[in-house]
Amino acid sequence: MNTYLRQKFILIGIFIFFYYVIEIIAFLWIGFSVFPRSFLVDFIFVAIVSLPILIIPSHKWSIIYMSVWLFFVNALFVTNANTFNAYFELFTLEQFKLLGEATDILNFTYMSVTAFIVFFVLIGLFVYLMKYLNKNLFIERIQIHKKHYFNVLALFTLLIFSLVMIFSTQEFETFYEYNEDQTLTTLKRESMKRYGLLAYYYKEAELIYFRNEPSDGFKYIYTPNKETRYFGLLEGYNVFTIMIESGEEYAINEVLTPNLYLMMNQGLYLENHYSENKTNVSEVIGMIGHYPPNTFDSLLYDYEFESSLPLILSDQYETAYFHDNYPVFYSRGEIYSMLGFEHLYFHDDLYPDEARWEWDGNLTLDSLTAEKIVENMFVTDDPFYYFWTTLLTHGPYDEGDLNRQKFIDLGYYAQIDQAEANGDWVSPIASYQESDADVIHQKMKYYQAAMMDFDKGLGLIMDALKAQGEYDNTLFVIYGDHTAYYEKFNHIVLDNDNIDEPYYEMELYTTLGLLYNQKLTDTYLLSNNSNRISKVSSPYMIVPTVLDLLGHSYNQNFMIGDSLFNKLEHVFYSHKLTTFFTDRLYSDNGYDIVFQKGIVSDTYLEEFTYQSNRIIEKLQWINDYYIYTRKPKAN
Repeated sequence: MNTYLRQKFILIGIFIFFYYVIEIIAFLWIGFSVFPRSFLVDFIFVAIVSLPILIIPSHKWSIIYMSVWLFFVNALFVTNANTFNAYFELFTLEQFKLLGEATDILNFTYMSVTAFIVFFVLIGLFVYLMKYLNKNLFIERIQIHKKHYFNVLALFTLLIFSLVMIFSTQEFETFYEYNEDQTLTTLKRESMKRYGLLAYYYKEAELIYFRNEPSDGFKYIYTPNKETRYFGLLEGYNVFTIMIESGEEYAINEVLTPNLYLMMNQGLYLENHYSENKTNVSEVIGMIGHYPPNTFDSLLYDYEFESSLPLILSDQYETAYFHDNYPVFYSRGEIYSMLGFEHLYFHDDLYPDEARWEWDGNLTLDSLTAEKIVENMFVTDDPFYYFWTTLLTHGPYDEGDLNRQKFIDLGYYAQIDQAEANGDWVSPIASYQESDADVIHQKMKYYQAAMMDFDKGLGLIMDALKAQGEYDNTLFVIYGDHTAYYEKFNHIVLDNDNIDEPYYEMELYTTLGLLYNQKLTDTYLLSNNSNRISKVSSPYMIVPTVLDLLGHSYNQNFMIGDSLFNKLEHVFYSHKLTTFFTDRLYSDNGYDIVFQKGIVSDTYLEEFTYQSNRIIEKLQWINDYYIYTRKPKAN
C-alpha cells in the first residue's frame, strides 16, 4: 500500500507541477503576476481535481486522467493567449454561444504561432516525463488489495471532505468572497487574475449556466433621469442612428468623405469617444443604453427591454433596423423584435434575389445598402427612428479582390491618389516603415476607400431626407462599434513605430462619435465656444442623450452613461476587455489604477472610482433584472 500511495502522490505532484507551469505561462502572457492573488482558492481547486488519481487503481488510467485535465488547462492557455494577442480579450464560456459567428469571422493572421509552439512543447515535456518515469521509477506495477483500496478510498474521502469544508467555511474571508462573488462576469480580467484558471472557469460556469434566480432576490428601483438644459429641444424629431463598422475618425476627410466631414464640423463632434466591444454589444448599447454581463439567451427566453429606444418611441414613431446580414447572426432577428423594432431589414429583405456575401473581404458596398434603405424609408407619415449597422469597413482589408476592383472602377483609388498628390490627404500610417509597409499601406488605402463608399451612401440618405422635407428635422447619431483592429491599424495609427502597445493604452480604443442636427448645433454654440466636445463619451451615452433631446423621461438605473449634456464625468466600461477607463485613467477593477496619463487630482480619482463602482452595481442590478423578468419560450 505504501508503494501504491507513493506512486499516486508522485503523479499528483507531477499534475500540480504541470498545472502551475501552464498557469504561470498563461498569466505572464496576458499580463498578470506569477500566481493568483487568492492562491489558496486556486490551490484547493487544483488539489480537488488531482485527488481522484488516488482512487484510480490503474496506473495507465491515472495518467490518462491527468492527461485529459492538463490538456484542458493547456487548451485554456493557448485559447487565452490567442484571444489576448488578437483583441486583448480573455476567453469566456459565454463565447460558446457565439461559435458560429466566431467561425465565420475567424482570421488566422491573429493566431499566435509562439503560443501554439508552447502548447505543443508542454505536451511533449509531459509525455517525455511520463515515459521516463514509467521506465525508471514506475517499473513495478502495484496491484492494490481490496482491503487496502478501501483504506485509500477512506483517505481520499477524508481529504476531499476536508478541502470542501475548508472551502465552504465562512471563517476564511478569501473563500467567503469567492463563494459570494456575483461580479465575476463583470470583472473577468480582475477575477481570473485573482482566482486562477480552474476556479475562475468553475465560477463562471456556475453563474452563467446554473444561476436561475437573482442574487439576494430582486427589487425594482426607478431612478428618474436628471433633465438637462437641452431636454425636449428636438421633441418630435426623427432619429437616424448609424453604427459604422470599425469606424475611425482618421478616415474622415474634406475631399474624400465630404458628408462625414460636414457632419463632423457642423455637428457636435465627440473628440474623446471610446468604444471597444463586439459589434453586437456596441449595437445593443446604442439601442438600450447597456449590455448585461451575462448575454441574452434568446433561444430559450423572451426578455423585457424597458429602456429600449425603439420600444419607448414605438407609440409615436416608425421604427426600423437595417443590416446586410442574416437575422440569426448574433440572434439579431429574435432580440431586435423584442426591442420593439416595427420593421427589420436583413439581407434577404434587402437583397432577396442575391446570395449573402462571404467573409472574404468582398462585402456588399454600403452605398448599395443605402439605396435599399432609401427604398424602405418613410413607410408612414410618423416621425421615424432608424438604425443602420454598416458592413463594408469590416476587415479583412487584403482579401477583397472584387471590391478592390469596384473601388478602382468607382474612382475611389484615383481620388485618394489625387488628394494625396494635392496635399489634401495624408495616410494616417504614412510614417510606418516596417518590412510589411507596402502591404499595410495598401490595406489602409482599401479601408479609406470603404469609408468613402459609406460616405456616398450617407449622401444618398441625406438627399432622400431633403427631398422629403425631413432633413432639418432629423438628428443623426453616428458612432463606431470598435476600432479598426484588423492589421492592427489602431496600434499603427497610435504609434507608427510600435504595433505592440499594451492593453491599457486607452488611446487604442478611440472611435468615431458625432451628433448632427443644425438646430442642436446652433443651440449648443450659444453657450459654448466650439462644436468639439472634449469630455469622455461612449455609445453608453447615446440612449440617454437622445431621450433627453426628445423630451422623454427614463429610468437612470438602466443607463451606464448619462446624457452628453450632463456635467458628470463619464467612465467607459468595456464588456470585451472587462476594464474601466477614461482618457486619463485605466483600471481592471475600478479602483486599482493600472495606467495613468498625466497628473490626476484626488477629486478626479475619487470620481473615477465612484463612477466605476456605480457601473458595477448597475450591471449587477441589470443582470438580475433580466433574470427576474425573462420568460421561458413557449416552444
